[in-house]
Amino acid sequence: MKGLSVTSTTRSLTVWFFRKNTAPFLVNDVATGTPCDVDGYDLEHGALPEIPPAESPPDWLPFDSQVQFETADFLFKKAEMSQANIDILMDLWASTTADGQAPFRDHREMLATIDAIDGGDTPWECFTASYSKTKPPANTPDWMLKKYTVFFRDPLAVVWAIISNPDFNGQFDYAPYMEFEDEKQRWTDVMSGKWAWKQAVGFT
Repeated sequence: MKGLSVTSTTRSLTVWFFRKNTAPFLVNDVATGTPCDVDGYDLEHGALPEIPPAESPPDWLPFDSQVQFETADFLFKKAEMSQANIDILMDLWASTTADGQAPFRDHREMLATIDAIDGGDTPWECFTASYSKTKPPANTPDWMLKKYTVFFRDPLAVVWAIISNPDFNGQFDYAPYMEFEDEKQRWTDVMSGKWAWKQAVGFT
């Protein structure tokens, strides 16, 4: 194992070479992704993190049931079924049940239920953008004349919500790294990118 000194504007870091899947890696010994408490302080070696409260029974709101949720999830996200075909499917489904009910009356009810899903603690924000450069005097394209509303969530707030969610425990890299193969850097996810590395060096 070999060490490499790296100096940032805030402090000096020691970077270590090691191997994972036969490819050389670079990691820093400050942003290691070690377990921490709710305030962000590293836990003592061997200490267990605070146990999260017991999970409550699944809450399918705003859906009436698990079946209704999974039907919407399948039709909207996986099958991407057209609205007309959703209406046909709901009619066929209703004709096979004793009470004549399908998970949804039609696509409108399904989409309205999806729109009623609680978006979580990370709020949506928006801004309006329009083309501000010089426009051609004639035959100006429509897109240069229109205003566009852009909706977004703060990426850092989204990442914070993901990290604090125990459902993602062990499902992603907690610390930035650099991976090389044949002396060329290889990117696989956000933690292997330059942005994550610069953030860790800048804030530690």
